Amino acid sequence: MNRSVLNTGLNEAGRSGSHSAPRTRLIAVLALAALCGSVTASGVGMSNSWIDMSLTKARCIQQATLAVKKAGFTDNFEVAGESIFADQEDYSVLFRCVPDKRLAYVVVAGPDSDLADQYVSDVEQGFGAK
Repeated sequence: MNRSVLNTGLNEAGRSGSHSAPRTRLIAVLALAALCGSVTASGVGMSNSWIDMSLTKARCIQQATLAVKKAGFTDNFEVAGESIFADQEDYSVLFRCVPDKRLAYVVVAGPDSDLADQYVSDVEQGFGAK
């Protein structure tokens, strides 16, 4: 696992450095834009982690679905291709399965980076990451 936490200002939160498919990128940008509408001027707290794994896409999505829901992210739940998107109060999660690269990626964004980091840990534990 590799985890990083980022606090960023509102102007930076909408920028996408992702090289993912346009539909996935659009959904992620829209999710962050919606999140930014409810965040104070102090910025957005973000935490992310990648997980080494050797699951098929179907099994990864199945396991990630359980992990995301177990962590409390059940609002606006959506599976789109290799990604899962969901919300919990002021926090949003993106879980992406990348079986070709033998990894999964999780990112949580919300008002507090410490709580975002805890939610990432909760999702990792639910997924079965060590």
